[in-house]
Amino acid sequence: MSAAPASPTPKPYGSAKDLPSYRELSQQIHVLGSITLFVMRAQRKKILAIRHDLDRLVAVVDEFYDRLGVQQWIFHDQLNIVELETILAQTATAEAAEQRLIELYRDRETLSLWILRLNAHHGLKVRRRQIQRAFDHYFADEFDSATLQLIAVMDGFVNDFQPAARRGLAAREPEEMAAWDSVVGHHLGLTHAMKAFHKTFKKRVDEEVFEIHRHGMVHGSIVNFDNVVVATKAWCMLFAVADWACATTKAATPALPEPRWGTLWPQIQQLYAQRRFRDEFVPSQLLPSDPCFDNQDIVVQATAFLQAWRYQRWGLVARFAPPTSAGRAKRSAVQAKAMLERHRLGAFTVSQVCFDVACAAQIHAQAELNGIPGEITFRMVSYGPTGVVGIPGEPEVNWLLATWMAPRPVESGLAG
Repeated sequence: MSAAPASPTPKPYGSAKDLPSYRELSQQIHVLGSITLFVMRAQRKKILAIRHDLDRLVAVVDEFYDRLGVQQWIFHDQLNIVELETILAQTATAEAAEQRLIELYRDRETLSLWILRLNAHHGLKVRRRQIQRAFDHYFADEFDSATLQLIAVMDGFVNDFQPAARRGLAAREPEEMAAWDSVVGHHLGLTHAMKAFHKTFKKRVDEEVFEIHRHGMVHGSIVNFDNVVVATKAWCMLFAVADWACATTKAATPALPEPRWGTLWPQIQQLYAQRRFRDEFVPSQLLPSDPCFDNQDIVVQATAFLQAWRYQRWGLVARFAPPTSAGRAKRSAVQAKAMLERHRLGAFTVSQVCFDVACAAQIHAQAELNGIPGEITFRMVSYGPTGVVGIPGEPEVNWLLATWMAPRPVESGLAG
């Protein structure tokens, strides 16, 4: 028998997007867990590389909590290990690391992407308006109102999450918010932050507060919490609660039979094809002057969506709903009509496609909207047949809208 392969050398990742999240790594190891020593040598090296990534993530999580856990910061699955490694390496104190972490949340594009992923939870999707209000207030430096909005979102979401119990976040004991299959399950994670969340305040507190004390904030006992620290911690806690919901749902799902090699191998191939695509991705753009611009798949799909919107073919518009909203054609068509009917689209021309991240693109179009000429933008993502992000150009991969919501005015047009 040949000697076991040496441990893989840590790979320098090209960007913060390249390293998978904790949940992705856990899923990959679950898929690969039953592979034995008889697997070909090349695949064993890949398995060891995945395990190395997970060990690396665990080390960063532990250092994160050593530095910031006492201050009720929570490591959730939206955070990126590469960015956090950089923050922890470049700071020497908890205060400095906290400031850098807040800067990460204060990036509008980053926080927008994190919020977009919350749509996977129906209870958060129906509270999209509150979350958007919190987002607007957060970037307008209205931190106390953003905090109160997010507290209401978390409380209501947890109340809806388990209909049989009907108890919001404020009524839950910290132990009930344990998440064993998620990084928020750390002993300084969500359950630790819940202790401050639950604390009762019977007298007015005039000193500035930097923790999320729901009771005092909602009931008016705490009067000075209009600061970026507490508002950012509210965002942090919201993402941690979403992770708890994912872990709780997974724990309640009956275990599937152990996969056989015949089903494992295609999954492994797909996982690494997607990984390679992300690793090798280079931002680019398409312009009308490029050869075959009109025949590019994403241009064809974007044009079809705009054409259906222009002529109010709501059933056709509904075909571009993201997987989290698709499934009930009639309901999706009704939603499409409700969102877009008041925005009358006239003549349009797709003017640019920006591939800024792997498997997603921003579409720019010159268009008449409600009789006023200008630019509109919307985002599309390539989804595979199972509803997960797929590699553009592969069979059964389609460009769909990134989010299913009404467009709203922005400086450069309308964002869909």
